[in-house]
Amino acid sequence: MWVLEKISRLGMLVLICLLVVLKTPALAANGFLALCYHDIPLKASDISDVSQKMFMKQLEFLNTHGYSFISPDDVLLAAKGVKPLPEKAVLLTFDDAYLSFYNFVYPILKMYGYPAVLSVVPAWIDKKPPDLAKKTLMSWDQIKEVANSDLVYLGSHTYNLHRGITYTPQGNIGPATSCLIWNPLSKEYETEDEFRMRIRNDLRESVKKLRDKTGVTPWTVTWPYGEYNEIAVSEAKRLGFKIMLTLAYGYASIDNLDEVNRNVIDSKMSLYWFTSLFRNALEKEPIRAVQVDLDLIVNPHSYEESDRNLGLLIERLLRLGVNTVFLQAFCDREGTGNIGSVYFANQILPVEMDFFGHAVHQIAIRGIKVYAWMPVLSFELPDKELNERLKVREYLNDNINITTSWYRRLSPFDERTLSLVKSLYRDLAAHTKISGILFQDDAYLTDHEDFSPAAMRVYREKLGIEVTPKTLAEDPALKARWTELKIQVLNQFIKELMRTVRCNRPNARFTRNIYARVITDPYAYEWFSQKLEAYLKDYDYTVIMAYPKMEGIRNEKGWFKEMVEKIKAHPEALDKCIFKVQSYDWKTKTWIKERKLKKGLRILVSSGAKHIAYYPDDVFGDRPKIKEVVSITSAKFFPFEVKKSGY
Repeated sequence: MWVLEKISRLGMLVLICLLVVLKTPALAANGFLALCYHDIPLKASDISDVSQKMFMKQLEFLNTHGYSFISPDDVLLAAKGVKPLPEKAVLLTFDDAYLSFYNFVYPILKMYGYPAVLSVVPAWIDKKPPDLAKKTLMSWDQIKEVANSDLVYLGSHTYNLHRGITYTPQGNIGPATSCLIWNPLSKEYETEDEFRMRIRNDLRESVKKLRDKTGVTPWTVTWPYGEYNEIAVSEAKRLGFKIMLTLAYGYASIDNLDEVNRNVIDSKMSLYWFTSLFRNALEKEPIRAVQVDLDLIVNPHSYEESDRNLGLLIERLLRLGVNTVFLQAFCDREGTGNIGSVYFANQILPVEMDFFGHAVHQIAIRGIKVYAWMPVLSFELPDKELNERLKVREYLNDNINITTSWYRRLSPFDERTLSLVKSLYRDLAAHTKISGILFQDDAYLTDHEDFSPAAMRVYREKLGIEVTPKTLAEDPALKARWTELKIQVLNQFIKELMRTVRCNRPNARFTRNIYARVITDPYAYEWFSQKLEAYLKDYDYTVIMAYPKMEGIRNEKGWFKEMVEKIKAHPEALDKCIFKVQSYDWKTKTWIKERKLKKGLRILVSSGAKHIAYYPDDVFGDRPKIKEVVSITSAKFFPFEVKKSGY
């Protein structure tokens, strides 16, 4: 019987693999899949290894299923429009120059005629680092031999930046190619100019060394750990690098050779999962997220206590099974929504404690994506006079005054506001390894705002007419144009912040809160200057604040279903929308029962929602209770009910 069972399982595995292959989409003419290998020993002894037997099985799969092996030259020609890539194009890349490449991989490449990229860290060849004590690297003679063949393309893996550096006051270690060094003696961060010079000198030395040793000048750079930023890219281009390899998951595109995605192949990847890669690289992982108040974690008078609290939070996040955290980067202990200090080093606002970068690091190394939850406009500047001059103005009771809205925002129409906020976001991105940004719901203008002097100047310039409360009341067409202009200004303001963040975090993803009323009420866009269509176009994800208690909704089930149906009306919008529900009733100051919270989330998912989140969370009171909600918060378990969760 055990023989039959074994054969049956084997047959089922083969069948599944075949189904995966049959469902694999053909790659577009501008796309290809880059695979990243490291050591290929006889037997895998490290997670980054792939055994020689498994490597051959993977090559045979690709060869027998119509995949074409391309070279960096092919990629460049396709990018220039000279010669298109084949439909199912695959680029093989090998990092670090292990001896197994010379002894095993290179003969295989010659036998099949497959091209490949070999990325070398010259400093490692001259002196092997201690953490590679059990590994054997190629010699310079061997590297020269393969680099001068017609198949192997030599790449720079930097000269000596394949290492970690201290980048937070707490001593966290980050990649040397994307982090600013923290000097514990001077208690200062490396400047951007110093970082630029460090990158420039290292890449220049790598080119010189590789050329001197092999006679070949590399024009492909492979960022260590897949980490880089805009400064690193600009310096690489200045030195003549044309293709830059990362470790981002998914298909690469000839339309962006500055960020070529590569998929790491390791010893844990079975043949089944290898074949699945060619399908899953196009799919987005469903988001299961929680929004967290760092105010509850940080005691500004005690790093030790703050770090202990962070440990409790991380343990909770792991038990909840979430894959995404929207983490508060600012201080708002009084709950005013108007921010006067933050948790990261910057040049604009006081620092409550330089702790956010440490928190992000500690959460992210557990495999959880961390988005910085940040205001857009609701800042209270230390310069009180400037702060008041920049505030949004509203028309109320026949008078124009500083807004009385919950968020006392700076005007997005004033260039000084943009300059100040960009500086804040620039420092946030430079000092923290965030996955992205969640823009707070303060990016709105009501139908009574903005009548600040800067806004009035823009209205005159763009609309060609003096906009006043009276002219708006008398001319509906003018009011519609006025609303559209406000929407454009808000969106453009945030786009500038996104560009600023990408300078240091080029792979950052961006999400923005939107009020549920904008989704369900066709006239609400005038009340907030927000439009779903613009959100779907401009951001990776839209976070819908589906707070039924706050909105005074009685029929929550019908309301949730209606919201999902509204989103479905926009093509592929469900892929880009995160439905965030409230776990606390701020009106009654009580926590919502876990059963009700879970029911709401299940209604959303059963109606078609793909991504879900909740807010707030209480790590100390276990609210919501993990054992009650883990079956729906966990990215591993959902949508299946867990019989024995272990909690």
